[in-house]
Amino acid sequence: MIDMTVLETHSCRSSYGRLQYLFQEPPHSYQKTSRRVLACSGFNIKLLHDQHGHIANTQNGAYLEKQFKANLQKAHNPKRKYQAQTLIISFSPDEFDTTDLSEQANQALMLVKHYVHQHFADAQSVIAIQADGDGGKLHAHIVFNTVRPNGRTVPTNRFNIYKLRTNFDHEMIANYQRVTGNSWTNPISKQQKRQDIDNIVTRSQWQKSLKKIINQVKNEVDSLREFVHLLGTQGITITERKKGTAWTYHQTINGKEYKVRDFYQRVKKQTGEVISTRGLGQSFTKSNLEQCFAQKQEERTNNEQNEQLAKIKTMAADARARSQRQQQQFKFNQHQLQATKIEEQEQRDGLKTRQTHRRQSQSRRLEELSRQKRRAKIARRLATAKAKSHKTASGPDL
Repeated sequence: MIDMTVLETHSCRSSYGRLQYLFQEPPHSYQKTSRRVLACSGFNIKLLHDQHGHIANTQNGAYLEKQFKANLQKAHNPKRKYQAQTLIISFSPDEFDTTDLSEQANQALMLVKHYVHQHFADAQSVIAIQADGDGGKLHAHIVFNTVRPNGRTVPTNRFNIYKLRTNFDHEMIANYQRVTGNSWTNPISKQQKRQDIDNIVTRSQWQKSLKKIINQVKNEVDSLREFVHLLGTQGITITERKKGTAWTYHQTINGKEYKVRDFYQRVKKQTGEVISTRGLGQSFTKSNLEQCFAQKQEERTNNEQNEQLAKIKTMAADARARSQRQQQQFKFNQHQLQATKIEEQEQRDGLKTRQTHRRQSQSRRLEELSRQKRRAKIARRLATAKAKSHKTASGPDL
């Protein structure tokens, strides 16, 4: 198997699920790292920063999706079917062996950032470098908004897998050694030069090599048209037979043309017994390849529907959480209001009680003063009467 950078591209009906998948999910494997994202960047978008002012590796998917949606509202058709496009760049162990994961993640980010800036600088994008897959390979996820900041859409032909592959090969040729200090050799170019040409001397060996190339190309593309085109760039052509339902593969090596049918069986008409079988095999027929690409599309559609369903469930959970918080806040406010009312009533009752005590105290003081005045008045009256009585009894003064 050829060690090389693998590119995949997918259309997404919603950017929310993909951004949540990149940043909110736990690591898929702890073989290489316990972190979901090792390095992060983007273009035409605001990203969260850490306390040192650097772009944080942990981002909020909902915050990023809100910015994607703001661009989407500028489009002529805000309800367009596909809202985002993803590109996955998976590096081979020959390119990044992950012995120094932190440094190599930053090196990979530099290469991917330069590549995105060269070819998608006008688009809104988020880049995440990860190594939490089952194989522990270093890979980059890029999520593009299909609507640019000016409201214009990004043409779909810019995401042609062959074009992306070619452009990224140029990026690796130009900058891989400068960034990593190591040399890089394009394995596809190496294969196209057929360095093993001298070893292919028999038809069976050629067919074995052809199967390997076809399987590799089939994994890289998503449509029959791209499949035929990419095979053509490697010197393999296809002619149709049986009114376009069957294929024959051709390749010329050292001036000698080799050809083989996709799949062919000779059958006895009377009994239906298979007399002989020729060709590469049923998996290399046009109908089988069409089913393969249709299944890819169906899986992509199912994934997008699952992402949309997950988004709806997440939004519903958020709504329930908000409702619960609002109910709790309402109960708390009611409790606080009731407590305030009780406290105010207690204060009014206390004031009323104090006022009553004050009035009663004043009343008692007034009554006491009144009694003292009466006693004093009585005492004076008695004293006056006693003085008069004493004077009468003693007679006139001489």
